[in-house]
Amino acid sequence: MSEKRFKRPSVANGDGLLLYCNQYSYYCHKVLQALHEKGIRFTKYEIDVTNDEHFSEWFLELNPRAELPVLQNGLLIVPGSNRILDYLEENYPKNKSLRMPIDTDKLVVGFRQTIERLPIGVITIGSFLHSQHTSSPRFPFVLPVRQTILARDETLAHRLRAYATAYPAFAEVLLKKADFHDRKRGIIASEEYFCKLLTALDEFLSSVEQYLATIDVDRCWLAGTEDTFTMVDISLGTLLHRLYVLGLEDRFWGEGKRPQVARYFAKSCQRESFQCVLPSKVSILRTVWINTPPVYKAGLAAVSSVLISSTLLKR
Repeated sequence: MSEKRFKRPSVANGDGLLLYCNQYSYYCHKVLQALHEKGIRFTKYEIDVTNDEHFSEWFLELNPRAELPVLQNGLLIVPGSNRILDYLEENYPKNKSLRMPIDTDKLVVGFRQTIERLPIGVITIGSFLHSQHTSSPRFPFVLPVRQTILARDETLAHRLRAYATAYPAFAEVLLKKADFHDRKRGIIASEEYFCKLLTALDEFLSSVEQYLATIDVDRCWLAGTEDTFTMVDISLGTLLHRLYVLGLEDRFWGEGKRPQVARYFAKSCQRESFQCVLPSKVSILRTVWINTPPVYKAGLAAVSSVLISSTLLKR
């Protein structure tokens, strides 16, 4: 277990919307962008996942599943990105809607459903284990950080069982998570399974490419109009960004493979709500430094200021 002890933050006692999140979480990214897109005022509390704050007793009382993001509105707690997004649409009707119009092409509706079913965690860790299928991962997923994440992933089941002992009230959920993690690690270790995931992504992005070719990507979003930016756009943009930082851009849309997807991704990255979610350069450097083993730090300090400017996002 982490030696660091966490206490319930004072900000949890305040009024208004409070989002517990982590700036590098795929699922938190979607909620953060939606909040910015809708223009909803909120406070962000960054959970220290590096030191297992999401497994601390105070956070388990908030969400026994120990997962991010979690939205708090007074005494109301809403866990999970999809539930939070539904809550925002239902409870902030005066703000911009991110729902897809009723007459949205069924293919586009299917895009979001497919994206929601993707095992993003497996794809992420799998890309670290089977790095021969990636090229030039971007910050923060550079080699030293990937090695640290893999090392922590290897001990996660053990830590979960230790937390279950420390916090008996949450033992059942934590032990189930530990067992699930053990099974998942066996799946992730299979290069054959990882390649099947990449093939499935290839097929999905080919469908997206074909659809984008039927609309004016420079003017329109997925729903087919210039002004209709919806949750499916946030979902696809977030997915493409995760593939980009994992070093999978060349496989899926680099070198002219899927030019419409490339144009759509570039457009998504320029949207103000997307830019608001991206970690600052200082934050990225700090995260990389904290997660880098000492043996790598001397070299990293010498080159990081040069590399980071060219690896965040193509603009």
